Amino acid sequence: MHYLGCSYGYLIFSYKEYCLLVDVYTGTKVNPPKLPASNQLGYFCGIGILTAPLISPNSRLLLFSRASMFEWQVGTNFWSEHPLDIGRERIYQIVSFKDDIFVIDAFLRLHTIHLSPQFSMREVVIQWEFLPINSWLVVCGDMFKVYRLNFSIEPAKWVKLEKLENHALFVSLDRRDPTFCCISPERWGGKSNCIYFARLSDDPDETWTAVELGQPVQKRTVHPMFYGRASPPDCGLLSNLWVFPSLIYGSGQ
Repeated sequence: MHYLGCSYGYLIFSYKEYCLLVDVYTGTKVNPPKLPASNQLGYFCGIGILTAPLISPNSRLLLFSRASMFEWQVGTNFWSEHPLDIGRERIYQIVSFKDDIFVIDAFLRLHTIHLSPQFSMREVVIQWEFLPINSWLVVCGDMFKVYRLNFSIEPAKWVKLEKLENHALFVSLDRRDPTFCCISPERWGGKSNCIYFARLSDDPDETWTAVELGQPVQKRTVHPMFYGRASPPDCGLLSNLWVFPSLIYGSGQ
């Protein structure tokens, strides 16, 4: 069984032509239809995401291999396969934003995907002024920096943010896992302008840490927050991750 990601409160797994979604909190299982036998979603290749909560009428499950994207519209009994023109490079990360799907490949090229009226994929030209360690957070010496992608200019450009204002970010090391943005975290005892990291630790009392944007970070704090390479040494293993309960989606909270 291969872990492909976590999306809208569901863990996503595949094994050969079988796919399985598991609700993290309730254990409820959802079995999509069988995948094509030649899907190549195996070890170190696959990554998946839901485009909307599973209960939404237009929710789709997207699974990416090095060669294709497989699309399942929830409630139907078939998959649509869309070839990817990225030189069989591994998809590094997927982000769903409004009506667009953003994917980053192993060369850190950013692509946008549109599902309607028909599948299309194009590379976004970006003006790079730094070498990113990952797609939205950059380590620079002993400081953390956050950038937003400005699409109002061409080519698009990463613009540094000095503060997160009343927002907090939740980040998991594994790029198959989603990140979250929370507004006014003080409502539940959190802190604004902070980045909450799921740590590399086997200690149940040290599974996460918080870093304030713009403040120095001690080396002993940074070490358990990053892999030594751009991807986990064993993608078959699960790391600590943040999960937003599926029961919250669609509730308006």
